[in-house]
Amino acid sequence: MNITIEDKAELVGFLRGIGTACRFVTVDTETQVKNMPKTGNPYWGTVKVCRRNGFINANFVSAVQKRYAKLHGLNPKDVTYTPGEVWYRHCATGEGKPLCLCEHKANPRKKYMQIFPLRNLGETIYVHPTLGKLSRAQVKDMESRMYVSNSPEWKPEVITLAIDSIRSVTFAKVKLTNDTATRLAGGLARFKGLRVSTRQPAAVEAEA
Repeated sequence: MNITIEDKAELVGFLRGIGTACRFVTVDTETQVKNMPKTGNPYWGTVKVCRRNGFINANFVSAVQKRYAKLHGLNPKDVTYTPGEVWYRHCATGEGKPLCLCEHKANPRKKYMQIFPLRNLGETIYVHPTLGKLSRAQVKDMESRMYVSNSPEWKPEVITLAIDSIRSVTFAKVKLTNDTATRLAGGLARFKGLRVSTRQPAAVEAEA
């Protein structure tokens, strides 16, 4: 069964509908690479086209405590972690439980999906507005200009993807593709084994 989505709000509704259940996902994204200085950088504006898998709705605090305890030979029950301030906040259920759906603190209309990534699938490509698809040498040069992460090893990697950057998401056997959407009306969560897809999004093209 194929369903074409014409309103990105339906993806937001779907993420609310699945609640707090931890699910395995595969996600296709097109995101601008911003982890590098803008001024004087020849690669500014590069778009990363990537397919990866991971989990949503995993418990970040619990994961931190378990990893920290394992690294230091402690009992996880003896480790307490309090998350620091970030630029987004989690949307929540009626009972106040956090969802993988997040919103920008300064602009709540901007919605995001938080994912705990496992690995990239297939080829990850980088496309620049004027340079076109970057070569391996260009990608390596671009990566050398990126800021170095100072996140400690006891913190699991977590990424917060803008809804606008998501091209498709597969939740187990349920596939939701974000083209510019129609009428799902938030009811997908009650179906099992439902495959949902859309038209292929337009490719990112370089300027002549």
